[in-house]
Amino acid sequence: MTQKTYQLPLTFEQILNLVLQLPAQEQEQLLQEIKKTSSNNKDEDLLSVFDRIGRNAQAKGLTEETLEELLADES
Repeated sequence: MTQKTYQLPLTFEQILNLVLQLPAQEQEQLLQEIKKTSSNNKDEDLLSVFDRIGRNAQAKGLTEETLEELLADES
């Protein structure tokens, strides 16, 4: 298993690569959450949504290490 370390804040490309590593069901949940949130903030672009998601996750205690553990490929 290869682990990659990311500097915060993450770039859009890094976020996209991490999302693509998620199982399909979790990707769908994320997409639904983005759609739900974006309907409330129609003027907010996708990068702003991802920045807000990242800030909220960090505020709730998500660290780079925890994120890597969550996204680690266990196969």
